[in-house]
Amino acid sequence: MSDKKITKIALFEPEMHHEVLEMLLVYFIERAEIISILTQKENVNFIDNATRLQSKLVWQTFVNKREDNIFIRNWISDQREVDLFIWITLSPGWYRFKMGRMPENSMLLIHNLHFWFDYENHKAPLFHHLKTMWHQWIYFFSYRQKQKIWLSRFRYWKSLVSFPFLPSQRIPQQHSPRNTKLSVVIPGSIKKNGRDYGLVIQFIKKVPSTIEMELVFLGEAASLFARRFLISVNKIKPQSVKMIHFDHYVPEDLFRFYMQRATFLWIPLMPHRYYGGVLEKVGFSAITGGLLDAWKYQRRCFLPQWYPIPASMKKLVLPYHHVDEIISQLSGSKRHVS
Repeated sequence: MSDKKITKIALFEPEMHHEVLEMLLVYFIERAEIISILTQKENVNFIDNATRLQSKLVWQTFVNKREDNIFIRNWISDQREVDLFIWITLSPGWYRFKMGRMPENSMLLIHNLHFWFDYENHKAPLFHHLKTMWHQWIYFFSYRQKQKIWLSRFRYWKSLVSFPFLPSQRIPQQHSPRNTKLSVVIPGSIKKNGRDYGLVIQFIKKVPSTIEMELVFLGEAASLFARRFLISVNKIKPQSVKMIHFDHYVPEDLFRFYMQRATFLWIPLMPHRYYGGVLEKVGFSAITGGLLDAWKYQRRCFLPQWYPIPASMKKLVLPYHHVDEIISQLSGSKRHVS
């Protein structure tokens, strides 16, 4: 993407990827004169005031696709004169969304590249499909043809990748609450797919009782998998570790509070995740939202050593091969927490 000045940009984020929306806003804020945004109401609350209140931003929000179908369709139609229109996230739930022709200068930001474009090379083994047989029917008899129709609407659908859009500057923070404890925050809902919670259990088994810390699972933990995981962790954790978790969606003010007081973030990613018939190669087809949180809040972040790190974040990221390295970092840092 060229760094030349663009007069008008329109950004459409229909899902809950507020961290990606904010990343793009910060990237374009100095490159455009007017930025029109349409997104879910909840996303706006998570975006920093310093960015959200910029005078060049024109905000529109919607509650859901069903109730606001006509409004969304009309808003997209109104963007025909912009220099660049970016549809930030495309999920299968939007295949049935009826609208006219996309704006001429349209771009689709792909979060799950292999799922859309490289299915054959990343097709999941049969045993994954046996667990979710409905993916077979949906993918082969429904999604694939609709994908082709959808992608034909986007003029530049091959041109956008995540990492070059990660800005070198950070978003200005609001006041950070003072924290006198060692705090490790794992952002995101507790789900089986994509995060290595077995590694988290290994960590808790090995962490010495001399390390006093709080371990915060900053996301909804209401699934059966999450409940079983938390029961297992509570059985083995030392008394020196205080666990914090939530059985509900974490609102913006609470999310911001724990992120700003975190000593470290930890994103225990797995190299692959199963998604719609495809084994995604994590980090090579999408940037994880947790890494964007680390950039936004300028918190040092434990990340698997195989994950490709953007150059602007090398000072923040602490790559690890195994949990012993994380424990070593925590042991060396606890004396600096005051």
